[in-house]
Amino acid sequence: MKKILFSAVILTLISACAGIGGSPKAVEPIALTNAAVFAGQNKVLIGDFRVTFITFDKTSATAKSGMFSSDTGYASSSMKATLTGVPDDAMQAVTDAAYQDFIAGLKSNGYTIADESALTGNTTWQKIKQEASPIKNTSSFKMITGGSREDATFAPSGRTLMGRAIGGGTPYEAYDVANQLSTPILNVNYTVHFVYFGSETDYKSNSYSNIKGAEYSAEVSVGQGVHVTPGSGIDFMRGVNSTFSHPNGAVHIKAPVVIPGGYGTSEDSTSGMQKAANVFSSVLGAVSGGTSSTKEISVVANPGEYKVKASAALTEANKRVLGALAAAR
Repeated sequence: MKKILFSAVILTLISACAGIGGSPKAVEPIALTNAAVFAGQNKVLIGDFRVTFITFDKTSATAKSGMFSSDTGYASSSMKATLTGVPDDAMQAVTDAAYQDFIAGLKSNGYTIADESALTGNTTWQKIKQEASPIKNTSSFKMITGGSREDATFAPSGRTLMGRAIGGGTPYEAYDVANQLSTPILNVNYTVHFVYFGSETDYKSNSYSNIKGAEYSAEVSVGQGVHVTPGSGIDFMRGVNSTFSHPNGAVHIKAPVVIPGGYGTSEDSTSGMQKAANVFSSVLGAVSGGTSSTKEISVVANPGEYKVKASAALTEANKRVLGALAAAR
């Protein structure tokens, strides 16, 4: 039986990596969808404004042999990260600041914001469910599945969050209202992440060397770095899409808006049960040819420092998306 050599390495970075996401000149920072619909529009309504703060996330990497290889071994590593120490009132303050900055940015870029009573008094708009802020998503069966992304979504103080259609999209009625009022409705959605992940895998067959067996290496890393994620931005609603009509546009961030540097401490929070599972997998790997390892960290934030970095990231995100929106007009 061929002997399988493997390694499953997990690296935890305490501080953010300089240059994460790259320079805006190197990576196109903004994506415009159907930019032509922005032309001539200078009066808008705010339909929904939300900031989603990720509080738990994970990543993994697996190394295995090539498609036509007879090797069946593998090495798999995974990393889980949890944000702690940031209370709801800190996230609310960040959201409020981002909203005020967004409104000021709209006005400074030549936009007029129509009175919200146009929406609240519209019978179609009144059919759209409004949800209280914040909305928190937590993992189910975390001990079994390892958990899924967890987050908390906030509206600015005094506002609610627009209910979602089946599948998570914007309700049809919102587009219909934009058509009825002949005024574009902006839905603004930002997601703030607390860390970034990296991964690297390697496989060596050693077929033409003196080393017996194959070598597998899977490495995952995580580092502190508050950033607004790609896909965040503005949906610009003007009406209902149809086969012959595409009245809606969007301005979304393509490159993450990163504020580098640490904002707290990173602690190894791997449970005793998980550590035992890692050891068992390593022992079993000598027979099965495969191993897996999981590490859990808890980022204990200084709430004041987190607030500063999150606000800075959202301010820069506002600057990018509003600048692109105004330029397209």
